[in-house]
Amino acid sequence: MSLNGTAVVVGAGGAGRAVAFGLADEGMSVEIANRTVSKAEDLAAEVPGASGHGLNVLDELLSEADVLVNCTSVGMDEDETPVPADTLHGDLAVLDAVYSPIETRLLRDASAAGATTVDGAWMLLYQGVEAFERWTGETAPVDAMNEALRAGL
Repeated sequence: MSLNGTAVVVGAGGAGRAVAFGLADEGMSVEIANRTVSKAEDLAAEVPGASGHGLNVLDELLSEADVLVNCTSVGMDEDETPVPADTLHGDLAVLDAVYSPIETRLLRDASAAGATTVDGAWMLLYQGVEAFERWTGETAPVDAMNEALRAGL
């Protein structure tokens, strides 16, 4: 499967790196935005076709974007978001890698804007699924793992 369109990845750490490469591998144009511009630019230089930016241009980047992925910890310990609500729109798919709380301010704002939202527990779940299958050689019980994860969050 190959995806088209533009994805904005907020954060240039480990999660941002993995997500940026994954989206680029699927054929998406990737825009990386980070508090420290040089980190976004350094990561973008490694990701095929990506560009690095500061957070100050999120409004411009998101106006044409199809996908937004928050790969920062903003929203985990406080009711804050790295993305201003007025930059979100109904044509976006928004994934917040933060999994606790399940519904972050970013996801609430995105839902209010009409965007499709995906909580961070899905990303956490499929990291566990991959680990389970690699370590055991067995097919992971995804439904049971999802139920246990969500019960524990």
